[in-house]
Amino acid sequence: MSWIGLTDLNVTSFDQTGIGAHTQFPFDVPKDGLLPTGSLIFEMTFSARYRVPQRILRYEHRDGWERYLSVAITAEGALSVDMRQGEAQSHAQLTMPPPPQDTRLRITYSWDAPGRRALLTVEDLDQGLLYQSEMAAPIPLPLIDAYHIIKNGPLTRIGRDTRFIAISDKVEPVGLMLGVAKGTPVETPTGPQFVDRLRLGDLVTTGSGVPQPVRWIIKREVPMLGRFRPVRLRAPYYGLTRDIFCAPDHRIMLTGAEAEYLFGESHVLVEAMHLVDGKSVLREHASESSMWYYHILLDSHECLKYAGLWGESLFVGAIGRSQDLIATTPLADMPFSALPRHTRFALPILSGLESTSLVQARSA
Repeated sequence: MSWIGLTDLNVTSFDQTGIGAHTQFPFDVPKDGLLPTGSLIFEMTFSARYRVPQRILRYEHRDGWERYLSVAITAEGALSVDMRQGEAQSHAQLTMPPPPQDTRLRITYSWDAPGRRALLTVEDLDQGLLYQSEMAAPIPLPLIDAYHIIKNGPLTRIGRDTRFIAISDKVEPVGLMLGVAKGTPVETPTGPQFVDRLRLGDLVTTGSGVPQPVRWIIKREVPMLGRFRPVRLRAPYYGLTRDIFCAPDHRIMLTGAEAEYLFGESHVLVEAMHLVDGKSVLREHASESSMWYYHILLDSHECLKYAGLWGESLFVGAIGRSQDLIATTPLADMPFSALPRHTRFALPILSGLESTSLVQARSA
């Protein structure tokens, strides 16, 4: 199992056996069931004001065994997760530099009650930043409370700028870009191979012209919500021989006179979400509750050929300098001593504003 509860505040799904398990019979959520390990994930738009903390979630159950859960962030960047169950309490807090208003944040609160460890992580999805703090002795989340939170009933108050809530029954990894969807073909010296069928040591074709061995492949199942929801790049645009799906922040290579004129570079990398135009690149509708992403790690940051389109390999960057931080990411199982130290990108990276200018120039 993994994802047991999902809501975008319009559509909700909850299945204690795992969403997508296609349970044949209706079930009652056991009132005494607990999630000893799990993750509570929010995606939100930052809108906290001076002296007015931004509510992300508030849940309160006063009948019988009293329970309380509050998630909030202040204008100064102080994030708190407070839980109370009868006499038991736990508190997690993280302070970060306050982001600009309307910044998209992803907050992950993960707990391992038997292991007496919890982790609070904030990913700034607009600026590519990550903040993290650890706490001891978390209390588990009652399964019935998880159900009521997802169903957004009278016991639950979800902040107006909270975009989705997802609950998993395991400690979910955080950080690093997601990459491309399962089943995406990747060019190799012996021909295209599906990304999910590549193995460590396999050679892949790179934009530098020198084949590189695969050092690691991260794979991750995520809900099709918010910035997890993929974009569809359609053939024959951008040299594609077939449609492919990738994460919104996956960078693809653009070339041409417009890039050289505007930025003095003939080849640049642009996040796929900045190319959405309703024709060549689309925001994909959620046809399933979750999907699998794969990303290929090489010795250096390179461009790979995905069904005719050049896009990036996994860039580790500064996060790779911290063994503790890497241990919370999808690279946790890779020996830290074998982790490549990436210090520069394969090509210049365009910001959102620069990407928009380039797209407009190309379509003029």
